[in-house]
Amino acid sequence: MKKIVIFVAVCLQLSCASAQQCMVPAQTKVPARRYVAMQNDIRRIVRDRKAVIGVAIYDCKNGNSFCINGYKRFPMQSVFKLPIVLKLLSKVDVGELSLSDSIYIKDSDLLPETWSPMREKYIHGNINVALSDIIRYTIAESDNNGCDILLRHIGGPLAVNEYLRSIGIEQITIARNEAEQHANFNSQYDNWATPMESIQLLRLLYEQRLLKKDSYDFLWKTMCETSTGSVKDKIPQTVSVAHKTGSGFDPRTKLFVINDVGIMVLPDNTAALYAIYIMKSKESRSTNYEIIADIAKCLHRYLSCDEKGEMVSSNNKTK
Repeated sequence: MKKIVIFVAVCLQLSCASAQQCMVPAQTKVPARRYVAMQNDIRRIVRDRKAVIGVAIYDCKNGNSFCINGYKRFPMQSVFKLPIVLKLLSKVDVGELSLSDSIYIKDSDLLPETWSPMREKYIHGNINVALSDIIRYTIAESDNNGCDILLRHIGGPLAVNEYLRSIGIEQITIARNEAEQHANFNSQYDNWATPMESIQLLRLLYEQRLLKKDSYDFLWKTMCETSTGSVKDKIPQTVSVAHKTGSGFDPRTKLFVINDVGIMVLPDNTAALYAIYIMKSKESRSTNYEIIADIAKCLHRYLSCDEKGEMVSSNNKTK
């Protein structure tokens, strides 16, 4: 039986000079105080920043959605590793691959001068590594070499794009691997996503419409173990966040790209999806990460409050 979800989009397109809000249908009913407070807080966080910022949020309980630059294309950076792994796990689910399979990693696969905790462990390569371990490196530690190894293993960007289109995802495209992005910073724009389409991909994942249970459980655990990013910095440790981060810096232009997309789940299983993209940022690295942490804090406050805007449990208090 198909789920019927009312998806209400309240979108803002922000520029330095003006803000335009999309119309909300008159019959739409939203929890006024906490919902409006979250929107206003997030607008305040992103206002007047020296960056292009995209935010999309989806409340899994009532279908309320909010976005800023929700339909604008942003470079994904390492967020693109998530659809790569989804494609791979879809092959596991039909028996074409197994998480216990091994991939032989040559020394030449472990490129230098790129983020790769896996290279630090397997310094000289020339070793068989379990597919499950490469996925953990790629998602939880955002390993660039692991990503390119997996991408080659499943047939390259074309295979990932075909998979995305097959599940109805049109506004996410992958054209470059990590090595290509590392060689040419501008090529990152060939891997793009919109915040709202990122939410749709997360919805398909969270509603368990993409993967069988074993694959879903494995990916969920791996995403919750993500060690990169700042989204957890200002929320309680009791909150689960299954997410994927991405970041880049162009030393020529001094511009940052910092991203985080994921699923936030409170101890009472109240959940929301979020996608935060920051590009062409002249802000400092620490400021960009603080923007993401502050938005996550707003989202957590929204999920933790009742309709009057009051915290429902002292255990949910933010840091």
